[in-house]
Amino acid sequence: MRKLQLVLAALLLVASTTAASAQDGQRRGGGNRAAALLQGITLTAEQQAKIDTLSQKTMADMMALRADSSMAPDVRRQKSGEMFNKQVEAIKALLTAEQKTVFEKNVADMQARMQQAGGGRPPER
Repeated sequence: MRKLQLVLAALLLVASTTAASAQDGQRRGGGNRAAALLQGITLTAEQQAKIDTLSQKTMADMMALRADSSMAPDVRRQKSGEMFNKQVEAIKALLTAEQKTVFEKNVADMQARMQQAGGGRPPER
């Protein structure tokens, strides 16, 4: 449950800002989660434009999801997580093989940080 909450929080942060590329290993856009996922990756102008468009669409979808009060909170969290995963896969599809390697490491690092912050599942009994 906590992991879903952290994924939701990460998705909301990703969706609330547009993607910024990480040029020469430095992030642009402050605490932008998309930028964190793209850290160390130099994007072409075409890739950046596509990621910006994707981020804007995800943001609009997230706003609509947040505004839907008819949905149970856990269903909303699940849908948010699905949106985040969809965005991650869409970004990955735009990257070269070399960029994907760095991106996948950044995703794994983010997941590890989330687990360290208490987002991991409790041990099975």
